[in-house]
Amino acid sequence: MKAKDAMTSPAVGVSPEATLEEVARLMLERRIGSVLVVDEAGRLVGIVTESDFLKERGIPFSTFRAPMLLGRFLGKDGLEQVVAEARRTKAKEIMSSPVHAVGLEEPLARVLELMLDYDINHVPVVDAEERPLGIITRFDLLRLLKPHL
Repeated sequence: MKAKDAMTSPAVGVSPEATLEEVARLMLERRIGSVLVVDEAGRLVGIVTESDFLKERGIPFSTFRAPMLLGRFLGKDGLEQVVAEARRTKAKEIMSSPVHAVGLEEPLARVLELMLDYDINHVPVVDAEERPLGIITRFDLLRLLKPHL
């Protein structure tokens, strides 16, 4: 099987300047776990996933790990402030980049390797110019099993 056999198309994309509020709205309205970030020419430059909204990051030069919400460290009393600030935060500020993407003809085994090697749930499918054609999620891989269940 190849990437084109498992992908969902089209993938949803936003500009690097899109606010996190816009990204969240798209993800909620379309019930998707990621949004691709594309430049003016439509080339893939990043990805924002639901896990990018809430992460745990290490403090530099420390073993302490702190929660981050929408790209901001979260203190005990700062939730409202972080959410208000995030309305102005741009996708480019929290997107993951570079993105591990594949071509249409890439074997599905390579997609699985990427997901496991990089602990990711979303692999964009791109053309030769790096323009998104679709996306493969772990859920898409489950759908491949449906005829056999």
